Amino acid sequence: MSAPTTVHAEALGMTMKYVTATKNRGLVLSSDTVWDGSKDHKFVINDRSDSNYAANTDDRRSISGGRVFLDGAPVVHRSATQKFVTLSVMEAEGAGGVMIAQDMLYVYRLLTSMELQVQLPMVLEMDNQGAVDLANNWSVGGRTRHVDIRQHFLRELKEQGLLIIKHVPGEENDADIFTKDTTPAIF
Repeated sequence: MSAPTTVHAEALGMTMKYVTATKNRGLVLSSDTVWDGSKDHKFVINDRSDSNYAANTDDRRSISGGRVFLDGAPVVHRSATQKFVTLSVMEAEGAGGVMIAQDMLYVYRLLTSMELQVQLPMVLEMDNQGAVDLANNWSVGGRTRHVDIRQHFLRELKEQGLLIIKHVPGEENDADIFTKDTTPAIF
């Protein structure tokens, strides 16, 4: 925009008109609560994650995605190909949960570094019951030994009181749009 013309100004005007006329479309950045600036306010961090098992046809890596909300306002969105090949749907979902839990910890540490309070435990929701059960249970069977290390991270966060891992039905998991093509109705 070093040398804008009237065409650029008209395009900007049309864009601004569209944005102001469609306030409720797309990503709405509004919080559930109003922070009065006091140190007594407890911020709520929650998130959802999802994975699409072996979706990349070139190398069969899974795609994970999710979002982190702070007091109901989206602060982190992520969609990425996993850096390793997973051996099951449950492992892919668990790896996606770990990725989003790390984003939650970032937001948590950012707020606490500013001496603000966060309501604990934070809630992580996943739509794979096996991944939720494995994250919530310390006993590991013979068929899940390969995912042991990654799940220990989620379990340790749970034991520290930082995180609760819950199941959310797949139809209600809005993180689904970060991992696969969705139909226009669902989108």
